[in-house]
Amino acid sequence: MRAALAGLSARQGRGDAIVRAVVRAGFAVVGWRVRVSGIEKLPRDERGRVAACVLAVAPHRGWIDPFVLLLAWPRDAPRLAWFGDERTMVRSWWRRRLLPRLGMLPIPARASPRAVRDHLADARTVLGRGCCLVVFPEKGPPSPPTQLRTIAVGAAWLAAAGGVPLVPVAVGGFLETGLRTRFRLSVLAPLPAPTWPPDTVAGRQASREMTEQLRAALAPAVAHLEAWSARVNGARPLPWLRRLFH
Repeated sequence: MRAALAGLSARQGRGDAIVRAVVRAGFAVVGWRVRVSGIEKLPRDERGRVAACVLAVAPHRGWIDPFVLLLAWPRDAPRLAWFGDERTMVRSWWRRRLLPRLGMLPIPARASPRAVRDHLADARTVLGRGCCLVVFPEKGPPSPPTQLRTIAVGAAWLAAAGGVPLVPVAVGGFLETGLRTRFRLSVLAPLPAPTWPPDTVAGRQASREMTEQLRAALAPAVAHLEAWSARVNGARPLPWLRRLFH
């Protein structure tokens, strides 16, 4: 799988288009719509094209959240890369062949120093290919509506490993899922690319500072979007439908 990642193209391919079409069709069946703002804030290269970056998306309320980002992502932007459970990815031959070619990075089942090194190495690989790496940086137990969970330092480490900007992304709409739900996704101002190595004392301190900057950027945006969602979507709740995506 890592050999496939090493040859991954940053350009979105036919497989990405098929996945996007299937997701869009599913959203259309239940009348879901996604509105995005702030795409112009994504980091750009000297030719004006979206550059490699780490996208830190919050809050993470359910497994449908990545699809909201997928539908909002520009077609002419680099491919999105994601972390996925290693056990699931290696369960069958077609997963081992297909998922890395869609930008999926395996997460080992057990946490260890070697797993951390593998995460950083995989991040360097896909970011070096020009892809944009998506992470959901929260950790810990569920949080009340309008509030973030604890933000882990991993997103800052990944940005440092690739030497790319860290982009906060706030998403809202999931808490009141029903027919005709409206989702919103807001891209916030990027944090500059780290210049410190993540595996040093100075790097660990800098990663904590960058994580606090990330939290400070996301917290008000998340509170705003989830308050908006309660107003807009609260009249159309279907608890059974939400449970399908919990």
